[in-house]
Amino acid sequence: MSNLKNKTIIITGGSLGIGFAIAKKCVQDGARVIIASRNKTDLENALTELNSIGKEKNLSYSLDIGDLNAVRNFAKWCNDEKLEISGLVNNAGIYGPMGKTTLVDMDEFTNAIQINFLGTVYMCNVFAPLLKSTGRKKIVNYSGGGAATPFANYSAYATSKIAIVRFTENLAIELADENFDINCVAPGFVVTRLHNQTLNQNPDSVGKNFFENTKKQVDSGGVPPEKAADLTAFLLSDDSDGITGKFISAPWDDWQSEEFKKTLLEDKDFATLRRIDNKNFYKKI
Repeated sequence: MSNLKNKTIIITGGSLGIGFAIAKKCVQDGARVIIASRNKTDLENALTELNSIGKEKNLSYSLDIGDLNAVRNFAKWCNDEKLEISGLVNNAGIYGPMGKTTLVDMDEFTNAIQINFLGTVYMCNVFAPLLKSTGRKKIVNYSGGGAATPFANYSAYATSKIAIVRFTENLAIELADENFDINCVAPGFVVTRLHNQTLNQNPDSVGKNFFENTKKQVDSGGVPPEKAADLTAFLLSDDSDGITGKFISAPWDDWQSEEFKKTLLEDKDFATLRRIDNKNFYKKI
């Protein structure tokens, strides 16, 4: 269990799926959470459950992260409520248009970049200066499919997610002298409402192999969202102090081992995205 006692953490996309699993884990580990998403009914339902399992009074806020003014109003609300935020999880996102880039609606493509990438940037821009902590200040961003390998027919989603990885690395360097740890999580194939969108498409438009793999993963249950929640809680806790600028897989990386943690702290190229030309970054752990 990560110790998150006395921490107040904002979680975008916190009413459903991975975001809600993160919120529950944080509450179980002693934190107070502020969950933010657009759907007020989902927020109310999630908040009721969160408040039934935690000692702190958790909060919710209806927010479109793709709207910079709305993000600024959210920050003002936090300030008016005298909330001292010590951690931020940027999890909210959408799939966007599916199909060949030459055929999809460009307004939908732009909207996906606006929400997934710029929404993360807006939250970091507005809230990073407001974070307060007696220790390290923590930001966890969420990547996804297409960040480490091509994800054809989902180019808006994939390019927004790879942009988040590089943004995370840049921001970690930029704020290194301000006591920040900023990392990026790849949750793996967690079954969410996004994947139902794929199953409602013509297999030819999204790629038959990916369509069949999605169906198989959905039928098998996929990766439990708790894996991503556990990693996120670790990255928000004091146990991860000094780990920053990393891109970590919840289901595939052995992040709980001491050797892995040591490598994250000591090797600047480990758990990052790099072009490799005649150089081997792999180190046995």
